[in-house]
Amino acid sequence: MATTSTKKNARKPWHGFAIEIGPNTDLGGEGLLMYEYASSGYTPVAAVSTPNEAQEIAASYKPQVAGCFRLWARGIDGKYIMVPVVIDGRRK
Repeated sequence: MATTSTKKNARKPWHGFAIEIGPNTDLGGEGLLMYEYASSGYTPVAAVSTPNEAQEIAASYKPQVAGCFRLWARGIDGKYIMVPVVIDGRRK
């Protein structure tokens, strides 16, 4: 009898989320847009519902120092993890 093995903890292509995150994916009101300083540290910018909303808010945010935007949301294990989307602060 042939058996098949399954990896219970195999990493999905959507990096810790139950579904793949797209531009209009509803983050359940638990998305956090952060601005990460190049030197170190971060500041929270806004709570967001979708990556598109994060992009729009980032486009109107004018930081005083160099850095980048990061979007965080609650993953399948209940912890906040970085959403694998690019938030560059440009209007689309």
